[in-house]
Amino acid sequence: MTFRVLITIVLVCLWMAGVTIGGCSLGKNPQQDLFKEYRKKMEMQKTALAQEEEKHRKASDLGAEEYERIGDQYLKQGNMDLAFIQYEKALRTDPARIHIRYKLGRLFLEKGISEDAEKEFQEILKVNPNFALAYEGIGRASFKAGDFSEAERNFQQSLKLKPGLWQAHHFLGVIYDRRKEFERAVHEYRAALSIKPDDSMLFNNLGMSLFLKGDYEEAVDAFIVALKLEPSSRKIHNNLALALCQLGRYEEALDAFKRGGDEASAHYNLGRIYMTERKYEEAMKAFEKALEARSTFYFAAQKGLKSARAAAASASLELW
Repeated sequence: MTFRVLITIVLVCLWMAGVTIGGCSLGKNPQQDLFKEYRKKMEMQKTALAQEEEKHRKASDLGAEEYERIGDQYLKQGNMDLAFIQYEKALRTDPARIHIRYKLGRLFLEKGISEDAEKEFQEILKVNPNFALAYEGIGRASFKAGDFSEAERNFQQSLKLKPGLWQAHHFLGVIYDRRKEFERAVHEYRAALSIKPDDSMLFNNLGMSLFLKGDYEEAVDAFIVALKLEPSSRKIHNNLALALCQLGRYEEALDAFKRGGDEASAHYNLGRIYMTERKYEEAMKAFEKALEARSTFYFAAQKGLKSARAAAASASLELW
């Protein structure tokens, strides 16, 4: 539909609205008043539509740089769909701008469309085989697709070209954790933290790798730093509590469990820890305190208490 046709349709609709409104006028000459009002509104609408037409005309002449700038603005506003449209326009205007293609690939990753993301990154490497961020992007796409070997290879390649990519180190740490290669995971998380030292997630993941590796003191230290950066994280408080339990620091662990939940769940969690350590008397006391703290916690805590009593009785018989 052309702007000339659009103007005609809008003006017809506006006129019909004017008749409806003007029909209620109480002026001495209602028809004349209606016509003046109609003309005024018509001129205003003409001006607005002319401005819109000019805007569209100018938009068709935009260059890749301007499309990219508009896309960046939309991205800052959190509107990924409109940003995507502008980046696509920029690439149609100038396909050689690989950094715009990289932004498209990142948008695909954010949307969870890993296959399309990888295609964009591969296109970049055809133009520039040393574009480190493209390898990192392929690594992330492969990671999301569950191909950890391919992800590892691309993350390592990205770091060869650009050692300062902290997210590549982070993803390698996660991959090594999944493989139970905790020493390698710790190395990668520490490398990431040397680049981005204020990230609570990295300290938490480092703490978990150290915990699974059996280095409980170092794990506690990592969780404490993570909590300084993110004091309200329940997950980190609970992870800290688990590490403290391994060191026998149960009172501190209870406090951490409370911060990671509430009093009832804290006593319940501690009871579960005591059960795994075959400390059945302590487990019973913990489950009883959980029941006292919250009656709605009855089923889980009551079940735990029953198991602790049975285990304690069985252990007593074994002594005989």
